[in-house]
Amino acid sequence: MQNDKINEKINVRRNYMIKELMKEGFIVPKSSVIRLLEREDTGRSELTMHLVSEYNLCIENADKQKTEMQFFQTDSKKSLYKRVDHMIFSRQDKNENEWKLYLIEMKSSVGNRKWGEVKGKFRSSYLLGLAIAGMLEMNLSETVMCTTYEKVAFLPPDTMPSARRTPLGRALVSMEEEWYGRRFSLNFGERIYFKHIPVPMQKMNGMLSGHFTEPDI
Repeated sequence: MQNDKINEKINVRRNYMIKELMKEGFIVPKSSVIRLLEREDTGRSELTMHLVSEYNLCIENADKQKTEMQFFQTDSKKSLYKRVDHMIFSRQDKNENEWKLYLIEMKSSVGNRKWGEVKGKFRSSYLLGLAIAGMLEMNLSETVMCTTYEKVAFLPPDTMPSARRTPLGRALVSMEEEWYGRRFSLNFGERIYFKHIPVPMQKMNGMLSGHFTEPDI
């Protein structure tokens, strides 16, 4: 009963923040089925997310929203001003104030160089997600990072001299190991490991289309 009262107060504050203090349409509630679109000059993509939760908060086209945090460094190599395409905060049924964050980047093809760019977007978007979760009083229990793709190509490390230059004492991790989520991590002063899920897409009627279904655990 006490937890219900606490969650009710948090919900009131959260709804006020979204409706009265944030830009209209910046973050919107969604049901368990979420259709995400990406429109680029090089082509269009559509991803349908099937989530367990019936209540989700979605930031569509996060890369086109004005979410710059001006106190971050501007070094382009750190990608701190880049964002993924979409962000979803999914409320967990077991505890109304436990949320899972989905970061979704939509690509047609991915190679070693582009994968490095995607990881930069994941890192900056994760920091943005932490900031938004703090403002909206959401406890993040897990962050899952997804990349949609039609084609993916792994180049072996010996064909990329730059890939061999790793900090002393740190083992080389291949793109393939990261891509399939076996050893996917981001650098925050220490390596923090996340779940990465590659989502295959197929071209239909000139558009890349795909589905992601969250496992019901």
